[in-house]
Amino acid sequence: MEDSQTRSPRCTFGAIKQSSVLCMVCMAGVAAKSADPLQAAGGHQDFTLMSLEELGSFKVPTVFGASKHEQKITDAPSSVTIVTKQDIEEYGYRSLADILNGVRGAYVTSDRAYSYMGIRGVNRPGDFGGRVLLNVNGHRLNDPIYDSALLGFDMPLDVDLIERVEVIRGPGSSLYGNNAFFGIVNIVTRQGHDAGGKGLEASGSSGEFGSYTGRFSWTESFSNGVKLLLSGTYYESAGNPNLVFPESDSFPGAVVRGHDREMARNIFASVSYRDFTLEALYGRRDKELPNGPYGAEFTDIRNEQWDERAYVELRYSRELARNWRLLVRTYMDHYAYDGTFAFDYLDPENPDLTVNRDTPSAFWGGADVQVNTTLLEKHHVTVGVEGRYDFDQHQENFDVEPAFSYLNASQSAQSYGAFLQDEFSVTKDLTLNAGVRYDHFSTFGSTVNPRAGLIYQASTSSTFKALYGQAYRAPNAFEFDFENIYYVANHELKPETIRSYELAWEQSFTKYYRLTGTVFYNEVEDLITLEPYAPDPARQIFNNTYSVDVKGAGLELEANWGNGFRGRMSYNIVEAIDNTTGIMLDNSPRYVGKLQFTAPLYPEKLFAGIELQSLSSRSTIQGGKAPGFVVANVTLFSRKMFKDMDFSAGVFNLFDKEIRDPASTDFAQDLNPRDGRTFRVKLTYKF
Repeated sequence: MEDSQTRSPRCTFGAIKQSSVLCMVCMAGVAAKSADPLQAAGGHQDFTLMSLEELGSFKVPTVFGASKHEQKITDAPSSVTIVTKQDIEEYGYRSLADILNGVRGAYVTSDRAYSYMGIRGVNRPGDFGGRVLLNVNGHRLNDPIYDSALLGFDMPLDVDLIERVEVIRGPGSSLYGNNAFFGIVNIVTRQGHDAGGKGLEASGSSGEFGSYTGRFSWTESFSNGVKLLLSGTYYESAGNPNLVFPESDSFPGAVVRGHDREMARNIFASVSYRDFTLEALYGRRDKELPNGPYGAEFTDIRNEQWDERAYVELRYSRELARNWRLLVRTYMDHYAYDGTFAFDYLDPENPDLTVNRDTPSAFWGGADVQVNTTLLEKHHVTVGVEGRYDFDQHQENFDVEPAFSYLNASQSAQSYGAFLQDEFSVTKDLTLNAGVRYDHFSTFGSTVNPRAGLIYQASTSSTFKALYGQAYRAPNAFEFDFENIYYVANHELKPETIRSYELAWEQSFTKYYRLTGTVFYNEVEDLITLEPYAPDPARQIFNNTYSVDVKGAGLELEANWGNGFRGRMSYNIVEAIDNTTGIMLDNSPRYVGKLQFTAPLYPEKLFAGIELQSLSSRSTIQGGKAPGFVVANVTLFSRKMFKDMDFSAGVFNLFDKEIRDPASTDFAQDLNPRDGRTFRVKLTYKF
């Protein structure tokens, strides 16, 4: 008997001239179906459910993270950008920071220790990235000590293992709770069943500043149904030896610094059997610090740090009955940091520099249960509960010699949440997406955050969205508790909150072009900011201070002409105003522009990727300006030019533009320099 779930009343291609070709497309759509939500999130689209008009239009990608189930981005209650594995290869992206720098309206800044994502005009200096939720296959990567969203080589996943990156703009606390403030970045990895077949894959690269990487990945599908992906990566760089810090009040003359070495290693493993998937991730990054952060002596070579992040997760996903799907996951996580800094305390009895150590760590675990179903044919309902227990949030800060402890404290914390989302088909063309989530934290209490969106499908090629959402970011352990000679703890902090309003238009023009336009307005309250401590201005404290209004608009045009020719162009205008002063926020560009273009130099074998990134000037904390810039990157990528081998060569910041990012109050200098022109060559071989 034929499976009724794989039939489609629209699959009647036998009556038309191109029946054989279109039925092959139809069969491919059937084969792409899977009970695993991560496989669904990998971009497979069911063409059996598409009309002939839809098949002739611009191919619309799918997103998983916007509603915790797969849907076309035109159906999502958010403005979404998808970065694919193909994009990563053809534009030579080396890290998640590179990937996000290519996304509409996003910009990544660096203080040469970490990279920080700004989105829609907000990227606070000194923030570790906690206003964007970073997930890997739906697993939260933000840690409870700093809320870190690790984007550079400290991110514990090799970009070669990424199948796609979903950038979901706007508040997402109605589904995800904490940190889903300005948006969500959901990374979908390759799995054992779609990692390119069986066998061993080796990849190596070499680049500027003595940088090199090596990766080995093994995939296998066993006869008993077990599917495996195991991968390990090592990265090392001597760092930029010619960093120039211009003359300032802190530096009587320009300072040239090296001491920029970086080393990282990570492991990723995924084992699946039937409805179960066991996944583990580990990464550690060591970094020398060339610019004297946190008040440390600028020229001392002992300034360095390392970060370590790991998790193991067991996931169970099953279709219980028609239209009912269950997802259960349980996990254990670990984060650790170790920083060594040399300070001059200006103590006449101890004229030597004092070495200070900062050694926080965290260990936590949790579980969540989610059910998806369709009720009364018009309601697609998603409901879930989750709980988390932080077994140990440990913070320790001390001077080595003479020995003195500023902070040595451990605490546990608990949180739990429940959410409900309903996608109600009001009419054939109009959908109301409404959801709400309740969260309770042992540290500050409870919070409730709703989201609602009206999505109108004017035609198969035209979509209009009216969106509203609320979100929060809870104070992290560092903001609550950290204390030393330069910092003061603040146990009175409360969560930041945001209310967001957005209108979006998504339009396809024939099968070649797709246009996205958005206008948005965000109201941010109680923004947590590091500022001088009034009784002792030499020390700093985190306070709920700012009220910020952010308004802006963005436009993006995508094109896919076929035969390897494709491109994307975007421009965003944003105004992020501090309501206390009436001026733009620090590190907030008014304009962000992107241009990407790929062309085949040899059909299906060799491609050229060109990328332009533009940022307008930004204010700094010390009252200066970080000049605007336009940077160009060029990559050549060959796909199987030689049997089983891929090759790429990239030049980044092609015209060697001088780029500097605003520094936080943790630095004496006003600006931190980026690298100039760099290059990388890379080979990947499949055995």
